[in-house]
Amino acid sequence: MLGPRWVYDGAHDPVLVAELLALVEGRVEAQAQSVSDTVDRQVTRSYIGTFPLGDGMATSAADDREGTELRAPRGVTLRLQRVLRPSPDGRDHLPEGATGQVTGHWALPDGTRIRGLFAVLHTAAAAS
Repeated sequence: MLGPRWVYDGAHDPVLVAELLALVEGRVEAQAQSVSDTVDRQVTRSYIGTFPLGDGMATSAADDREGTELRAPRGVTLRLQRVLRPSPDGRDHLPEGATGQVTGHWALPDGTRIRGLFAVLHTAAAAS
């Protein structure tokens, strides 16, 4: 057993990055964390970009206290949230200037389930 894994730890894994981009773009569905071959309907995504993201991207990854930012050609930036923050109204919102997002639920220490952004995608206007 390899122990717990966090999405931002996979930022240097081209398979994880390719699957996350496929999720944002809607080419794959989110899978349940604990049940094999089961779609997780609590994880949502959106993408309003004008070009396909592809199966992966040559990235440089930069970590900070808030998360990991992956930069790619054509002005594509994918931000993986290390510090999760609840959506103010509990609903999904595409952040200003973003072209894609992945949102999901998590449990607070008291067991309360809340919702917020896990990943945010930005694409340069020139790439469209």
